[in-house]
Amino acid sequence: MIITDEKNPVAIDEKDARDLELKLNVTSKAADWKIIGDALFAFHSNRGNAVNRLIITTEQLEFMKRLMTRIGWEACKDL
Repeated sequence: MIITDEKNPVAIDEKDARDLELKLNVTSKAADWKIIGDALFAFHSNRGNAVNRLIITTEQLEFMKRLMTRIGWEACKDL
């Protein structure tokens, strides 16, 4: 899957998508950015409705990159 703000693409695999979804779910952004969490879930669980390219805002992409630097979902609760 490619996550992009149309300028900066980030390639992730199924494991990365699972980790990102779990991390996103414990943040304060989880409800507002449910569509991102749903897309990550669909991709890592191989659902028929999965997308290969997810276009999000620059703010959202920077947040996803920040989540990627954290070790485990527990380290994301404060975001």
